[in-house]
Amino acid sequence: MAKKASVEKKSKRTCYSVVIVPQYEGRTHQFKVSRLAIYSVITVVILFFSGFAYAMAQNTQLKNTVAQYDGMGLDQVVRLQATQLDAANEAISTSNTEVTALKKYVDYLGTLDAKVRKTLGVSSSVSLASILKTTATPTLSVSRGLGEAATQLSTSTAVVQKEAQTREKNLIVLQDAASKYNSILAKTPSIWPLYGLITSAFGWRSNPFGGSSGEEHDGVDIAAPYGTAIRATADGTVVQVGWNGTYGISVTLYHRNGIETLYGHMSRMAVSAGQTVKKGQVIGYEGLTGRTTGPHCHYQVMINGTPVNPMTYLD
Repeated sequence: MAKKASVEKKSKRTCYSVVIVPQYEGRTHQFKVSRLAIYSVITVVILFFSGFAYAMAQNTQLKNTVAQYDGMGLDQVVRLQATQLDAANEAISTSNTEVTALKKYVDYLGTLDAKVRKTLGVSSSVSLASILKTTATPTLSVSRGLGEAATQLSTSTAVVQKEAQTREKNLIVLQDAASKYNSILAKTPSIWPLYGLITSAFGWRSNPFGGSSGEEHDGVDIAAPYGTAIRATADGTVVQVGWNGTYGISVTLYHRNGIETLYGHMSRMAVSAGQTVKKGQVIGYEGLTGRTTGPHCHYQVMINGTPVNPMTYLD
């Protein structure tokens, strides 16, 4: 009995009675609720509202952060896109400029190539390098890949530019060599001083004035109608003009590297001492002055003062 009373007393301390009384009429209801249950409910309610409040605060903060970063992100995207667009436009402009410049460069090389060929007087089918094999021209390595590379300007401008620069250097060397070659050619006797009949060849001959003796003829005699124009057989400078012993009225031209030409038996001269003349230019007229048997031009070629056969210089 004492144990049962102790349990009931303890139960009273740990439990509460909840009485529900109707406002007007009806049965009264009574419930027993333990203290632990009450504390548990209160704790749950507190935790629920605390969690809800925390979630609301975090949600608000998140919205503010998103709004802030969204604004900043949009501005950054706009600026980035503007920067990228400017860079793209600049790249396109630069590329177009480079391609245009490179096309002009290629056109310039074509013009230079044509100029070299015009200087040499050769067609496009002739190899320029082969023409200069006999001259003191540096060995050339002319680019042959420019045509193929030029078709890929949009994707390989650097390659084309390198090829173009190489070809330009070669063409400049070739142009310089061609100019020198052309100058040498112009200063080399290669045409007839006048067209006519060769009445006396170079070398030993019988005396044209008769007799049994012979003589060394140091040129060729070319007969033509009296007064026929006599032309310089190469570019040169007049080093002698006027009466010249047995040659009568004559003109002597200096060309290059010890090469000289003499034109004798003229009727009159058309140049003066020290004058520069061009190949084909009229320097006098055929006559019969000096030691001669009839109108003709005595044409003589000398190298370092020694007469050589002029026929090797006549085309």
